[in-house]
Amino acid sequence: MLRIFPALVSIFCLAPLIFGVAGVLLPALGAGPATGSLHPVSGPFRLLLAEPGLGKSVLLTLLTGAGAPVLSLALSLLVVTFTRGSRWWAWIRRVLPPVLALPHVAFAIGFAFLISPSGWLVRLVSPILTGWSRPPDWQIVQDPFGLTLTLALAFKETPFLILMCMAALSQIDVDRQLRLGRSFGYPPHRVWEKLLIPQLYPLIRLPFFAAMAYSLSVVDMALLLGPNRPPTLAVQVFHWFQEPELALMPRAAAGALLLLGLTLGLMGLWTAGERLFSPLMKSHQTNGRRGRPSHFFSGLARVSVPTGFGVTLLVFAGLLLWSIAVRWRFPAAFPARMALSNWTSELPFALRPMGFSLAMAALVSFVAVCLVIGSLEHQNRTQKALPLTLIALPILLPQLPMVFGIQVAALRAGLSGTLALVMWGHLLFVFPYTWLCLNGNYLAFDQRYITAGLSMGRSPLACFLRIKLPMLLRPVLFSWAVGFSVSIAQFLPTRMLGGGRIPTITTEAVAIGSGVDRRLAAVYALIQLTLPALAYATALIVPRLKRGTP
Repeated sequence: MLRIFPALVSIFCLAPLIFGVAGVLLPALGAGPATGSLHPVSGPFRLLLAEPGLGKSVLLTLLTGAGAPVLSLALSLLVVTFTRGSRWWAWIRRVLPPVLALPHVAFAIGFAFLISPSGWLVRLVSPILTGWSRPPDWQIVQDPFGLTLTLALAFKETPFLILMCMAALSQIDVDRQLRLGRSFGYPPHRVWEKLLIPQLYPLIRLPFFAAMAYSLSVVDMALLLGPNRPPTLAVQVFHWFQEPELALMPRAAAGALLLLGLTLGLMGLWTAGERLFSPLMKSHQTNGRRGRPSHFFSGLARVSVPTGFGVTLLVFAGLLLWSIAVRWRFPAAFPARMALSNWTSELPFALRPMGFSLAMAALVSFVAVCLVIGSLEHQNRTQKALPLTLIALPILLPQLPMVFGIQVAALRAGLSGTLALVMWGHLLFVFPYTWLCLNGNYLAFDQRYITAGLSMGRSPLACFLRIKLPMLLRPVLFSWAVGFSVSIAQFLPTRMLGGGRIPTITTEAVAIGSGVDRRLAAVYALIQLTLPALAYATALIVPRLKRGTP
């Protein structure tokens, strides 16, 4: 019975990648119905290279796609090095889940409200400190260099990498190695630098590459915060795909293939850099230099943690204020008049996308958790595991080319715009996250409990349902909540595979957030924030209710 689960994973979660690659490769080579040819031609790439502003789009993509994950990696390692073992570390553990629960689109909308020239930060100091009675003419949001987009991506990816560091540190005996290093006269940060980070980094390389792939191909945050003349390559390809003329699809496919090549090339360059840097790192590890305590980096780490949490709180508070604001003129720090009219007028229209979002997220995350449990149970009994790189492939490759290819294949099969296809697209990206969340706890379960149950005459299924599942309820529900939040946040699979026919809170939030009505955008951003928060609350509350259950 359990043998079917690896096959189901291959069919539902890995086979679409093959269709995705084929669906983007054939049109990019000019072979397919859009060109009327079954043989590869170079026309699509000529169209692509002739596109004005392509070089700048590629450069912006590389700057934001490499800058954000590298900055996030540096900050996460800095925070781990200088706060692990202190009171800050326990505080980070407590505040990390709500920070991670904030969806990217909701954060982008709130971040734009916060830092724009007429945003809340400027309002709080105007006109007392600035003398401004009207907003300055600064291009902060959608700046031409993509700095705001890079900063926002770094804000969202740093907590994720810190969480991955926390999980990886459980595989390293940190305390013993710190004591050993200090006994040789090394300050703690030197022990981390020379001994612990070289062990930690290989364990978080996969999440780092996932963050890099996301940054390179992000569309929703780039539509809200990124430059638009020209936009990043992912946004440009997305716009090309929206054009109704079928003859222009090969150009979009060529752009998607270029984005895939940029992602793989950047990862390859990073890997080559690791190999070149390795001898230098080994020399640094063994040079015997102790150094002095680094007060600057220690202070930077301790400042960055409350700063990141403070920005998240300000984003949430700004969204809340704008959602109830009736009149809020610049430079007033707070609305002159507040009411719930924005909510009461818009909530009836939001019920349909909320229903689609909740139903799809709950069902897709449930299916993903079932597939993960079945596959891990099969692995426990046969000692045959699916390769981790294969499982993580959907989040290691840029999302846009994959979704584009699946859409092309779906068009050929007549499945485009169906709810089943959208849910399948969600499952493709939800499954890797649920696997990563549940894998460690599930495999660490002490099988002697099951052996004891079997010895009492219980069936394997009864032992699983009455012993194993209740004991693993908390991590199972947490992985379900993570999958739920990932599904809620999906923009590209919903928009492209659904053909615009299946509205969700995320697609509506992006559409409204790109406009000028801040109050309406805040309402949808808060709704989008609330849905995953409810899932995480369920994951926390249900295990506590089950404690007293016999």
